[in-house]
Amino acid sequence: MNESLNSVNESFILVNESLNSVNESLILVNESLNSVNESFILVNESLNSVNESLILVNKSLNSVNESLILVNESFNSINEKYLTIPECTGVSV
Repeated sequence: MNESLNSVNESFILVNESLNSVNESLILVNESLNSVNESFILVNESLNSVNESLILVNKSLNSVNESLILVNESFNSINEKYLTIPECTGVSV
């Protein structure tokens, strides 16, 4: 009977050691997942920064485009004025 109890006790000790090993592995997995999560947070922050930069670039390009439209309208106005001057159209008076 004593040998049987010793055998059961040894089995419980082995099961306990196995469970401790599983627990340690799960702790390592959790730490790894926390690290991955922190990395994703950093990537997300970087992408947000890139997005904000691209928004600023887009606003700048829109401003440049609006300026170029105004320059184009000015040149069109100048061209229209020159086209109404006979000396510039090649028409003799």
